[in-house]
Amino acid sequence: MIRSVLLSALSVFLLLGGVNAAHAQDAASPHGLWLTENGRSVISVQDCPDPSRVCGYIHWVIDGGMEYDSKNPNESLRNTPMCGLPILGGFKQDTANNWIDGKIYKADEGDTYNATFQLLPTGKLLVRGYVGMPLFGKSQTWSRVSGKDFPKCHAPRT
Repeated sequence: MIRSVLLSALSVFLLLGGVNAAHAQDAASPHGLWLTENGRSVISVQDCPDPSRVCGYIHWVIDGGMEYDSKNPNESLRNTPMCGLPILGGFKQDTANNWIDGKIYKADEGDTYNATFQLLPTGKLLVRGYVGMPLFGKSQTWSRVSGKDFPKCHAPRT
């Protein structure tokens, strides 16, 4: 009887430990939805077509925000809808909370920069775009959000 109770308690403990470990793993993953620092868009961070790399796509845009990639240096792409537009590309994990060797596209300027990002202990994402070396760049802090609060956008009708 005591053995049965101990085994049951151990099973519950291991189950709860597994749930906590899975939750901790999710918290340590950049995958998910991130509200940009200016609050004008949400980026969906997910695996690239190459699953060893991480990419990000526009998931939500504020009402009245950019509808098209109108600043794209390639004129033929200026009618591309912002919804679903690739913004982050090619990041590889360097350490537990750091991703490097990526690119970030700043659609409101039509410029692409080298980039890194880091998951902070606060649960926020520190994104840094730069030219040349990370020292010569600018950082933003993004906040994890729910798809319930920021539903997926749809391309505007033409």
